Amino acid sequence: MVAFLASATVSAETDFELVNRLRVQAGLPAFVHDGDLAAAASLHAAYLDLHREPGAAGLGLSAHAQQSGNEGFSGATPAARALAAGYAHREVLENISMGYGDAPSALSGLMSAIYHRLTFLDFEADRLGVAVGERSRVFLLGRSDIASLCRSSPLEARFRVPVDCLGQRMTRDYYETLCADLPEHALFRASHPVACPDGTLLDAGFMAALCDEPPPAARFGGHGRYYKPCDNGTRVNARWFDALCSSPPDAAAYAASGRYYELCDGPRRVNAEWFEEQCAALPAHARYQDSGLYRRPCADDVDIRVEYLDRLDSSAREELPDVIVWPPRGARSVPPAFFIEEPDPLPDRDVSGYPVSIQFNPNKSGQLAVQGFRLFELVGETRVPVENVRLLDRESDPNQLLSTYEFALFPLQRLAWDATYEAVVDAEVEGRPQQYSWRFGTQGQGLDLLTAERPWQRFVVRPGVDFLLYLPPQAGSAYTVLSTRTEHLSGNSVALEAVDPNTLRVRIEARYCDRIKVQFDDDRVVELVPAGCEG
Repeated sequence: MVAFLASATVSAETDFELVNRLRVQAGLPAFVHDGDLAAAASLHAAYLDLHREPGAAGLGLSAHAQQSGNEGFSGATPAARALAAGYAHREVLENISMGYGDAPSALSGLMSAIYHRLTFLDFEADRLGVAVGERSRVFLLGRSDIASLCRSSPLEARFRVPVDCLGQRMTRDYYETLCADLPEHALFRASHPVACPDGTLLDAGFMAALCDEPPPAARFGGHGRYYKPCDNGTRVNARWFDALCSSPPDAAAYAASGRYYELCDGPRRVNAEWFEEQCAALPAHARYQDSGLYRRPCADDVDIRVEYLDRLDSSAREELPDVIVWPPRGARSVPPAFFIEEPDPLPDRDVSGYPVSIQFNPNKSGQLAVQGFRLFELVGETRVPVENVRLLDRESDPNQLLSTYEFALFPLQRLAWDATYEAVVDAEVEGRPQQYSWRFGTQGQGLDLLTAERPWQRFVVRPGVDFLLYLPPQAGSAYTVLSTRTEHLSGNSVALEAVDPNTLRVRIEARYCDRIKVQFDDDRVVELVPAGCEG
């Protein structure tokens, strides 16, 4: 996030509490503090303070990246830094803010940035570590369910490569059960190596006994034809052997095909017919139904089934609201504008209105189609449509970071100060039409707004009373109030506080009837005349 205020160190506890206040306002449970995540965040905040200026591009690198070899290096990515600090898994999220002078300003800036907002409003995250440096704030989010999984992962969570069962995928558990108790008839035994003249295969055991001690009828008598089916050279009467081959008794017949598969540890050979029968009648519980995908979230790189992780996600969302909206219902003092985020959701614009978002709980919105997302300004009881808007969803998001359940509506012009708005979303959820509507108000309640559009402008203002001074962006000057020069008599004074890059909160004190001059970087000049001194 780009900064425009001077830094002032604020306690990390304050930031932690403010994040949880935002979570609760949105209808989500508060985060629980995690010391390992806080330690990783602290090291990264120190690194950013050393190597990155607020708002700078950082040599083309994201503020979430560290370069090995730099002083204070603690890990190239948020995941690497979390693991190095002792966290149990790498499935972490990180938000970073730089240059803000206090926690409320920093959190307000982060919540105006859609990707950072959705990180804080994540459905599954439930742990948070916060660190506040001299110029940097780092928020590292984690999950206790995955941490527990990584500390002691059940067998059902672990990915196991399926076994090819002749074109069907068999679970490895079932395969190992088969291997542990192979029936005797499944084990492959080779036939006698010499087949009958007609190709009939004979049992190896039967023939071994025959060759060792042929029965009298089988013995060759010295005249006529004979066969030599034995490896010891025994001659067998041809007529007797032909009769055996044409109608072998059960003990002599080789019932199998002679084909086999090698399975299990060893490996062990099993009859092809037996294994083919097993695969043809594979029971439902033995069929591998998973996608075959896995992730390695844990520090020890164990392979975890994607389906198991999906079930953890679903369990984490089960008790959460159907939808999360931001700004929350009834919110006041919503900033009217959005300026910058890394990565940029509106790369073609320097400033827009504050984005309005809705997130659907995937557990309760399986079949989802958003058919309309509208914003109205309420003028009295009249709803005036905000026409110039851009809807970001999974398809239109230029950075492809939004999920199919996340939608953000950007007014392309900043919202009005001290105004009330109503957002309306029409959707079809699980085949049923649903409408969601909520109202919120923008900053500026009770403050006069002065707009300086011309190169030189004079306003009569009351001393001792705060007002807003707005300088609309011009070509080449998106941020108009970040630097000022003032001229006034020593008895007069002016207090300027940046509300956003185009707006100042101003208060003058006037001992003398003399104008107070404020000059801006784009050469615009505003003269403030104390009330009663117009003449």
